[in-house]
Amino acid sequence: MIVGLMFALFAILLAFGVPIAFAMGLSAVAALLIDGSVPLLVLPQRVFSSLDSFGLLAIPLYIFAGELMNLGGVTSAIVQFARSLVGHLRGGLGQVNIVTSIIFAGISGSAAADCAAVGSMLLPAMAREGYKREWSVVITAAASILGPIIPPSILMVLYGSMTGLSIGTLFLAGIIPGLIMAAAMMILVYVKADAIGAPRYPRASLPEIGASFGKAAPALVMPVLIIGGILSGVFTPTEAGIVAVAYGLLYGFATRQLKPGPVYHFALRGAISTASILIILGSASLFSWIIARAGIPDAIAAWLSSFTTNGAVVLLIIVLILLVIGMFIETISALILVVPVLAPIGNTYGFDPIHFSIVTIVAVLLGALTPPVAVLLLLACKIGGVEYAKAMRPLVPFLMVLSIGLLAIMYWPDLTLWLPRVAMGYGAP
Repeated sequence: MIVGLMFALFAILLAFGVPIAFAMGLSAVAALLIDGSVPLLVLPQRVFSSLDSFGLLAIPLYIFAGELMNLGGVTSAIVQFARSLVGHLRGGLGQVNIVTSIIFAGISGSAAADCAAVGSMLLPAMAREGYKREWSVVITAAASILGPIIPPSILMVLYGSMTGLSIGTLFLAGIIPGLIMAAAMMILVYVKADAIGAPRYPRASLPEIGASFGKAAPALVMPVLIIGGILSGVFTPTEAGIVAVAYGLLYGFATRQLKPGPVYHFALRGAISTASILIILGSASLFSWIIARAGIPDAIAAWLSSFTTNGAVVLLIIVLILLVIGMFIETISALILVVPVLAPIGNTYGFDPIHFSIVTIVAVLLGALTPPVAVLLLLACKIGGVEYAKAMRPLVPFLMVLSIGLLAIMYWPDLTLWLPRVAMGYGAP
């Protein structure tokens, strides 16, 4: 009864345009007030306990570090390095776009940040060189989902904080799936090069590759610092964020691109972004606690068991649900909303929690690329000056190849778990 009332209030508030964080929080509080069986003192306790996590400190640190590193022509240097590596392939700047997103993912940890930074740099260049604009924005939007898959990842920090899973292990588990999704897109761009209108660059010489690598090296050092430090046990993922910020500050001052004004501006922007995430997380904790208290995860698991006992089918149903949720709800909000419900179901069916987490994150991200909302595509279209409707047709083949990549990740767990096993001994007795 109380859960049905809460969802009804939630839907009404969303229909009136209330932001999702407040819609979740208000509907949860209203439902508890109407029910009357839970003292109101529980509400601040639930919110505080959901936010009282050392791991969550990594979020503002990674946001701040990414902003600092995007100074002094870092994005431009990454683009030039990617161009020297793959610009000669069929698809030219389309291939460069994807490889740039792979590298930039090691800095930003956010799909929106990846889309904005890479799109603002490459979309004008692709337009000048005759690329069809609708294809260019689709490539940029699709490649931006690599940001939260390849570490560091804000979504993985959230997932680990909510479930108690090792954030370092999640980081490692995302590398190969991210590269698989990137490879799928690069193959598609190679095949569709003529339709995209993509010229090729001459193959870069080794000295040219070396020179471009030297310029991009400061950006390439950051993911090495983060992953290397975590693997070696020198610091935790949160402490890695501190190191990344320190490195970003040193880089900015060394290149004389950083002044106190920008530092304050980036710190404030990171604080505001983090605050919005934590407001969503606090509200969602109440929402999810009511759902769990009513036994909804167990009821869903029981329904799935009555429907099928085949784990592969259950995983497919879960992924389809995630895709639909990701279509309509912003990625971070969607993840915070579904993890407390779906993680226990995954445990019930014996899915490896690390593998299940990566599948969940990739599915939600793919939903964010899927119409009718497709927030990442909307952002790319805005940057590229393309009508949203015109991008629908070229989007279809990208959704198809990314779906194939997701299926591979779903049903071949070793793609996700091999690197954590080798590097960290994950799952060893």
